[in-house]
Amino acid sequence: MQKNPRPVLAIDPGMREIGYAVLAGKTLITSGVLSLRTVPRRSRLARVQEALMAWIRAYHPRVLVIEHMPNRPLDSIAGLPALGRLTRRFARRRRLRLVTYSATTVRRSVIGDGWASKRIVAKTLTARFPALRVHLTQDRKWKERYWQNMFDAVALALHHQTQSPPSRGR
Repeated sequence: MQKNPRPVLAIDPGMREIGYAVLAGKTLITSGVLSLRTVPRRSRLARVQEALMAWIRAYHPRVLVIEHMPNRPLDSIAGLPALGRLTRRFARRRRLRLVTYSATTVRRSVIGDGWASKRIVAKTLTARFPALRVHLTQDRKWKERYWQNMFDAVALALHHQTQSPPSRGR
């Protein structure tokens, strides 16, 4: 078994905020939220691409894990198909393995209940990663929704680790 497993970069996509997490083995290397609210719509995909480049340069992941995005736009998420295409192209160019999971599948794996609320997911993850506890309780609803993007990305990374066997060193 490898002493230093290659990190997994997990992304919870959105057009206002993108949650991200980098997980190597049982260690949460970094996590956070990339806010796109103040970025003009026409510049958002470029900003996401810049962030992906920075994360890949910094952490050298082998796998990019994203939550499943619809191919056809719905009114409230019209930019997500373009974001999905961007991440697929980006992963292919960087020779990253791209894996997608549905939110229900991730919650079922991490929590044991596919219909668990985002709050329950966050509570469960703070038990495993106590450093995230600071983001759990917020004084405003919008702040809670903001940080739930990060918790969803951490859950994606954890779920992916349960799905893939550990790689062996040579």
